[in-house]
Amino acid sequence: MKKSFLLPLSILFLSLGACTGDKNNPADRASSDKASEKIAEASPDGIKTEISSKNDIFEGGLLEEVYSGRDYKSLWRDGETIHSLYNSLQEADEEGLNFKDYHGKEIDSLLSTADLSSQQAARLDLLLSDAFLTYARHLYYGKLDPEKLHEFWGISRKEKDFGKLLKDAVEQKEVSAILEDLKPSHQVYQGLKKSLADYKEQKTQETAINKISRGEIIEPGQTDPRIPAIIQRLQELGVFKADTSGIGQTYSEALVDAVRKFQQKKSIQTDGIIGDATIDELNKGPQEVYNQILANLERWRWYPRDLGEHYILINIPNFKLAVIKDGDTIRKHNVIAGAKERPTPIFSDTIDHLVINPTWTVPPTIKSQDVLPKMAANRSYLSNNNMTITTRSGERVDPSSVDWSSDEALNYNITQRAGPANPLGRVKIMYPNKYLIYLHDTPAKSLFSQTQRAESSGCVRVEDAVDLAAYVVENQDDWQKERIHEIIETGETTTVKVNRPIQVHHFYWTAWRAGNETVILNDVYDLDEQIYTKLTE
Repeated sequence: MKKSFLLPLSILFLSLGACTGDKNNPADRASSDKASEKIAEASPDGIKTEISSKNDIFEGGLLEEVYSGRDYKSLWRDGETIHSLYNSLQEADEEGLNFKDYHGKEIDSLLSTADLSSQQAARLDLLLSDAFLTYARHLYYGKLDPEKLHEFWGISRKEKDFGKLLKDAVEQKEVSAILEDLKPSHQVYQGLKKSLADYKEQKTQETAINKISRGEIIEPGQTDPRIPAIIQRLQELGVFKADTSGIGQTYSEALVDAVRKFQQKKSIQTDGIIGDATIDELNKGPQEVYNQILANLERWRWYPRDLGEHYILINIPNFKLAVIKDGDTIRKHNVIAGAKERPTPIFSDTIDHLVINPTWTVPPTIKSQDVLPKMAANRSYLSNNNMTITTRSGERVDPSSVDWSSDEALNYNITQRAGPANPLGRVKIMYPNKYLIYLHDTPAKSLFSQTQRAESSGCVRVEDAVDLAAYVVENQDDWQKERIHEIIETGETTTVKVNRPIQVHHFYWTAWRAGNETVILNDVYDLDEQIYTKLTE
């Protein structure tokens, strides 16, 4: 049965509520009307002077373009339009953004001024335009540039004509509607906004959490002075409800069960061993969760608004893959993603073909860091692993003729033949990209039983990958699952062109809303803190 896919699958100021505009502000409709009258009288020379001064203006180049096209006449001549923009800016905190980042304090001051001078009116007109443009850009693209935060970021976005948006918003008196249309409509984003409101209230009522110190790992049956604090925190979180009498400082079986449940919920390795990752998650209070929600709101502003009608969505920290068609979840698969030191890039592309019985050409990083050192240490490594050596032009090379400890060794291609031990398993699904990333099978099936599955060198290993491949080419030239298995049995490497366009989105998000609860995952690549730290600078 199909299920609606709720994508189970930022970060501005830790004291965000204190920085937002006062909603009992002096900028009521009457003051907006009065300001608009003064703005209508503002001289073009005054506006031109304000643009030229570049005094705390974010969108100077675009403002010059917009205003020069109207001979520097003022824009905000209607009180209703000013009031609409002001109300929208005050609601920025609901998006995880901040009123004060859009000239909130100065706009407040000018709207409160009883009798604006001509130059003050020109300044207010320019500030309102700059606030609109900056807020619109932040809603559509995000406040931060993901390419500056991520080494491997490959998601492009459609361009917006923000100058035209500004003119349309003012002339058509559609400020609120146009800004609303720029916000992400994804269910994840909308759910996170509800969670943000919940945790904004919770963090104001937050009582101090007794932080648990990091230290040696705690294994079942061991004693540790931190056990009472761990029990208390699990009880506060509603995870541990067993009788605690007689436990003391012993890591009991009942407590191990509670820790495992907690680890599974957070996508931490579910082994019952209490290490730093488990301690860090236990130490998260409402403020930390609030920050993580902010980070994910920002992240979803970076992602495309339209993911397509038929696509594969991978949430890296949740180690899950879902196939979505017309808004419904068609399939779900567990995946193994890149390790922290070799992360899976965040990008989107379209499936082109799949390969049955793939060979594996060792990627440059794995070749230099893993394979070549093993070859230098063991002359039998190639034959033991069914590997061949070729030049870049494809000519076979005698392995004994190469010094594998030299730089010259990097110039050769190392390929592992198809077979049950091949790291790519029996099938790979290709969507050619600059990162050389794809979906593939794996002979190491046992790894899918782990909760924390950041184990690969960047590519995404898929549980039941043959089934996924069969789905990708179903109803295409008789490519049923049975035919794929027949080819697997032959051992012959076979390429199958995929005719229907299916996009693959490698995304990363660590928080979402499920019903009335907020799900918070372990941030496996430690990206969330980086986002909200940058946003608070």
